[in-house]
Amino acid sequence: MRIEHGSFEFELRGQILIMRPEGAWNVETAIRCCKEYKALAESINHSPWACAVNLLSWELGTPDIWLEIDNVNAWADKHNEKFEAVICSTSVQTAMLEKTYEQFTNVQTKFFDTETESLEWLNAKLLAYTDELS
Repeated sequence: MRIEHGSFEFELRGQILIMRPEGAWNVETAIRCCKEYKALAESINHSPWACAVNLLSWELGTPDIWLEIDNVNAWADKHNEKFEAVICSTSVQTAMLEKTYEQFTNVQTKFFDTETESLEWLNAKLLAYTDELS
């Protein structure tokens, strides 16, 4: 097994899963991240949930990470994720992520410059969505 390159951290705030990848990733990091992402999401997917992906410290990764990301996005789409906010500062990141979001059929996505803006949007969207269900 190869050594992981890059890192990540997660934070749960109610029904919002915040992911903060850092550095340049290889597939080993992507596999572990996706496994941990699913485990955390399973703890909140009894109700509609959202994800904030803060890419401000991420330097992308090797080409083989994208299959893992596509797979976890397809999984989230089937497990009650409704909204995803992406925080990024480069057009390359935006272009790469827009391509992966083709996996989503039930998740609304939006790009932001700051994590604060993204969390405000996600909270508002979840609240409105929950109110619609009531």
